[in-house]
Amino acid sequence: MRNGKWRHGRGAIWCMLLACGVGCFVAPARVGLYRVRPQRCQACLCLSLKNVSFWEVAGAAANATNSATGSYLEEVNRTATKFLQSRAAVDREDAVANLSKHMTIQGKLCLVLGGRNLGKTLLKEKAISRLKANVNILSVDMRDADMLGKGLMTALDLQRQNSLGWARLAVEMLRAIIQLPVDYALSRIRGAGAAAKEVLDVAVSRHQINVNNFISQSISRRKIPSIIIDDANLALPGITGEDGSAAAKSAPQAITKWTKQTGQASVMMISSEFGYPFRLLANGLALSTIGRVIVIGEVPKYDMLKMLQEDWGMDADLANIFYKYFGGDIYTTKQALDMLMDKKDKFNPFAVVDCPGLPSCVEDPEAMAHLENMAKQGFSPVRNVKTDKGARMIAEENVGGVIKEGAITFGLPDIFTNTSCEWAVIPSSYHMRLKIADKLKNIFPSGTDATAPRAVWVRQLSKPRKDGEELELIGNAFKITASVVDVDDLKEAIEKKEKLTIAASKIDVYRQKDGGWVKEEKMSASLRDTDEADCYGFVLPSAGVASA
Repeated sequence: MRNGKWRHGRGAIWCMLLACGVGCFVAPARVGLYRVRPQRCQACLCLSLKNVSFWEVAGAAANATNSATGSYLEEVNRTATKFLQSRAAVDREDAVANLSKHMTIQGKLCLVLGGRNLGKTLLKEKAISRLKANVNILSVDMRDADMLGKGLMTALDLQRQNSLGWARLAVEMLRAIIQLPVDYALSRIRGAGAAAKEVLDVAVSRHQINVNNFISQSISRRKIPSIIIDDANLALPGITGEDGSAAAKSAPQAITKWTKQTGQASVMMISSEFGYPFRLLANGLALSTIGRVIVIGEVPKYDMLKMLQEDWGMDADLANIFYKYFGGDIYTTKQALDMLMDKKDKFNPFAVVDCPGLPSCVEDPEAMAHLENMAKQGFSPVRNVKTDKGARMIAEENVGGVIKEGAITFGLPDIFTNTSCEWAVIPSSYHMRLKIADKLKNIFPSGTDATAPRAVWVRQLSKPRKDGEELELIGNAFKITASVVDVDDLKEAIEKKEKLTIAASKIDVYRQKDGGWVKEEKMSASLRDTDEADCYGFVLPSAGVASA
């Protein structure tokens, strides 16, 4: 009996030692990834909303190469497809740098918004690759087959399990091995078995494979836990409002705890739906919890045209007409190219992107008021984001997005200048702005450009000889009759009207503010209606180049 007790006691001790050793088989967190799977364009909306034959422009390009139009486009398409397969990021350095920076800020929730197919996932991967060794990444893509239909917390726990690979299997096998003697001890000696089970549960719970364990282990190893959810809009049920489920509520509560309350982790949620913030709000997340909003836009004009010509093989005229309609959206441009090859001379550029929510927005008076502003100047101020039903409708239909002053944007016009509004609604893409204008064209006078200011007046200014000298007026103000929307357009219009021999890019443009002149630094800055007194000013690079 005595020897029997000793054997049973020795077995219980052995079980406890094995249980305590579970942690030895869990691999330490790897540096960097657990898993790796404009920019709104600075475009000028200088085209009037009229039919432009893409097929004729393509035909002219084909004639220059002594080939048929179809054959020419097939070659362009083949080259474009090969370029897209290379997954090259076309001049998105600012976006990548900002994403990488905000992936490492503990205690902050960063919401990344952008229209569909703008390369957000590619930019995310580029940003992750730059992170240093002091960051642990848990990255989940809600479009993956094993994530579809799952709630956010379930998906994060599953991704944590997938990321550990063999370590997860080792823990499960070890627990199964240990469980056998523990069950035997429970059946034979109640006290020893209970003690062994308690030690087993404690040991295994320390290494439970879930997102909370990921955060605690990262912090214990003095690393920054960074959680990234791509296509986060798929992670919360419901389309426009609260679905009432506990699962929908638990994720925002957990995110608030990880960021705002405890400051433990960095959380980045990436969404293609501009209405996603309203969905988070409906499911219990306070807007104040969102520490930063980044709006991913399209490729800038210069880089997009360069890519279309050098990497896709388009001639300059064909590249320009694609850019004028589709801006810096690479994926939509590729869709348009495919459709052009299919439809030929019947191709309609406004049929490339389907937006089923736009007609409903046009029929709503509050949304309609915003759409008119968006078509004309690229944005519309929002005075009260909680009560403005029109702005919310535009966001929920993914026609546009509501952003707050302080959001990081790329290539957008200066939205919050000379206004008390802290919020604004913007179109989801450059092409969407054109679709809005095309939809509204019947309400504008015939022959006018719905997207352009009604009148832009300019006047030449003298170039200061010394720093600090005031600009002086030269000659009289004159009206720009060409369709212009931003500073880039205005420079080109001045060059043509004045018949200058210098490049338009060398002209400096100024606006009037508080009785003085302020230089327009951004080529994409939107223009406003002016008159002879409240006109824009321009300075030429050297005297005598042109007379005003």
